[in-house]
Amino acid sequence: MAAEDVHVDVAALTVALERRRSERRAYNILERPHIRAMLDKLIASGVCTNEEEAIERALKTFVTAAVR
Repeated sequence: MAAEDVHVDVAALTVALERRRSERRAYNILERPHIRAMLDKLIASGVCTNEEEAIERALKTFVTAAVR
């Protein structure tokens, strides 16, 4: 195996591990009862159609408010 092949493999493994770490963080946040309740409330009210939309809109709103 050439050094370049090893580099490519290490890069791919790094990306996979970073993705897994991000997934764990997201899961840990989304399993919190108060977060789940807020998401359910947004969906039930019709403001958002699903969890993904609720999370995306919440993050956009937060970033807009925090950066100003």
